[in-house]
Amino acid sequence: MTTLAARKRMQRAQTRALPRWREAQHSRVGVLTFTLLALIAIVAALRLAPDLSMLLHAATSNAAHDTDEHALAHVLLFNLHLPRVLAALVAGGCLGVSGALFQSLTRNPLASPDLLGITGGAQLGLLATMLIPALAGTASVPLLFGCGLIAAACVAAAAGGWRATPLRMVLAGSVCMLLFSAISTLTLAFFEQSIAGVALWASGSLYQPGADGLVTAVLWLLLPLAALPFVVRPLDPIALGDDAALAVGVHVDAARFYALLVAIGLASVAVSVAGPMSYVGLIAPNLLRHLRGSRSTRLAVLAPLSALVGALLVLATDSAVLALDLDGTLSTGVAIAVVGTPLMLAMIRHGGAWTSALTQAADASTQSARGRFATWITGLTPLGAGLIVAAVAAISIYAAGTLGETTLDPSRWLAALNGDDSVARMLLDLRLPRVVCALLAGAMLAASGVLMQSVVRNPLAGPEVLGVTQGASLATLVALLFWPLAAHATIAASSLIGGGVTLVAILALNRRMRYAPLAVALTGLVIGTLWTTLAQWVIVQESVQPARFVVWLVGGTYGRSWSDVLAQLPWCAVALPAFVLLARPLDLLALGDDQAASLGLPVPLLRPLALTVATIAACAAVAAVGPIGFVGLMAPHLAALLGARAHRARLLLAATCGAAILAAADIGARTLLAPREIPAGVLTALIGAPYLLALLIVQARRERKRGR
Repeated sequence: MTTLAARKRMQRAQTRALPRWREAQHSRVGVLTFTLLALIAIVAALRLAPDLSMLLHAATSNAAHDTDEHALAHVLLFNLHLPRVLAALVAGGCLGVSGALFQSLTRNPLASPDLLGITGGAQLGLLATMLIPALAGTASVPLLFGCGLIAAACVAAAAGGWRATPLRMVLAGSVCMLLFSAISTLTLAFFEQSIAGVALWASGSLYQPGADGLVTAVLWLLLPLAALPFVVRPLDPIALGDDAALAVGVHVDAARFYALLVAIGLASVAVSVAGPMSYVGLIAPNLLRHLRGSRSTRLAVLAPLSALVGALLVLATDSAVLALDLDGTLSTGVAIAVVGTPLMLAMIRHGGAWTSALTQAADASTQSARGRFATWITGLTPLGAGLIVAAVAAISIYAAGTLGETTLDPSRWLAALNGDDSVARMLLDLRLPRVVCALLAGAMLAASGVLMQSVVRNPLAGPEVLGVTQGASLATLVALLFWPLAAHATIAASSLIGGGVTLVAILALNRRMRYAPLAVALTGLVIGTLWTTLAQWVIVQESVQPARFVVWLVGGTYGRSWSDVLAQLPWCAVALPAFVLLARPLDLLALGDDQAASLGLPVPLLRPLALTVATIAACAAVAAVGPIGFVGLMAPHLAALLGARAHRARLLLAATCGAAILAAADIGARTLLAPREIPAGVLTALIGAPYLLALLIVQARRERKRGR
């Protein structure tokens, strides 16, 4: 009886304590809400105070000259400054709520409109409105919504559904973003007059649609806002698991689908108003989860708080840009990327809400079945390997010299080599240096990808995903702006500096996480996004020849000469023996750090050495052909699919595949739409992105079958 009475007293005490806990929780949420609203009101008041003062002064004065002052104050307030403040609040609030919904329906703290490729899909809708003016205006938001929905479908299919791991979701989103960017660049190659406008929009700029466009966007915003309360409630049980949600009567698939529609609708409104503001939808919910007052709140509380945090972030950043008188040179989107990047890196470094996601193991990126082909490759002598590489190079060079608007048959080849056909000789002098540059750069990028994936033990590692090529391209772009006629040595040095700084930053930031696959990949994506945003901002500021800079940022072999080939050869001569010497130590490193150290391998020295070699190879390729994407990521996967496990065979196969891929892209760039040329980097993205997406889809199906 005594025990039973004690239990009853304990239950009564807990029952009395529960309302107190809830009251304390509601009190903390209330204080946080009031603080955010007060900060937003203060910033908005400081922004609008000069215009209000001018308007009131003109309204209370009867002087004739004050009539013009009243008209000017009215225009400044209601047509310029107030719409810009409202645009910041709408864009930030929509992105904050959209990020909270995406993270809830996927149970993934890393989900956001930008990382899931929604904003990349919306960029295609923007291109359509620019090219077809009839689609602009009232129809712009539905068009962006449709493009965002297509992007979400691509990401979901590649990731294997919305219940995929954060690592797979981030990879699928990044691949889709690169694919959409390649399609946009290919479209702009035919409409060069739209490049500056698209670059301005892509960097994120408030008040793009004007006051009338803002009113139209707000009217479309009413639809997702009306549906928001109905989709929020079912998502709370889903956070506990699908089985728990089904037990309380939630239709899980329907709830996810409707929440997805609302999240994309909110993101579409934000993009139509301000362009793709990076990180707002990712930072706002996760920043709240780090706060003690809202860590355990339900989505019904987290969503409006995320809206307030997102609105405050965009409004405060935009106000700082105006206060520092940088509005003419620095867009709000670039400023948010500059501010948001340290916040994102701090969250990655300190874990917090997503510690378990960051430290999880990597997905198996490929299934390398060791068969006869792999055994044969591994047993090749150096002479045999050299013959294979020479054969691939010879076939590529012959195809590049032969194919084009004017086809050269073998007789014209011989005549050109003998000096009897000047036209054929001129065509060969134009075509052959390009393909040789492509072969060397493709091999360097592929070998760099192999080293990075092996050392970091991350199937996502590669010069493109880790931001190395973006850092190298930004540094090279700046060098070209200051020295338009810079020598190749200057370009190579700037490329190496940019790529090296990026790699050192990634390794330093992830040392505490022991180079966890998702942490390294996410850090590279964040830093690479910052470099890309800054590069787009540079293009907007230096509006002279924007087409040249945009095409260079994609990468290509246009205009390459024999001097460019000669400039690449020393880097290849340095990298080749380094790759050969590193093959055996990397095989030992694959056994694990402890076992490799027990076999006498200097692991602390090997990692930075291999990454330095990989960075030098990637930066040398960027200096030669620009930041061509997907070669350093796709070629190592192809080598693994062909059965190469040992690094000697994998480096050989990957370098051969990379050289062949980039050579084929060079030939296609010249011939597919001749006489107009497509940047080779666009073709590698159009080839590599679908390949990686198909690979992800196949792996997801395999894992689903294993689960059954």
